[in-house]
Amino acid sequence: MGPSMDLFWKIIIAASILVAVGWIAYWIWEMRERKFEKERPKVRSEKYQQASNSVADYAKKLAEFKKPTYKREDAPPTDAKKPPQP
Repeated sequence: MGPSMDLFWKIIIAASILVAVGWIAYWIWEMRERKFEKERPKVRSEKYQQASNSVADYAKKLAEFKKPTYKREDAPPTDAKKPPQP
């Protein structure tokens, strides 16, 4: 193993350390960004708000909806006994 191989391994080790430090710094930066995003209120556009309100109003109308009760002329009488099931 000559002097050039010693230099090669020193460069490889130094580069590996630099890459590891870079990944650690990137991980710390990502964690800070995520924390910042969680604390920040979500920005919603006016169009999104209108659509959301429209869906909420429609859901309320569906919840309050009562099936109309009207008597059909061709409906069988309700007091008639049902035939027994075989």
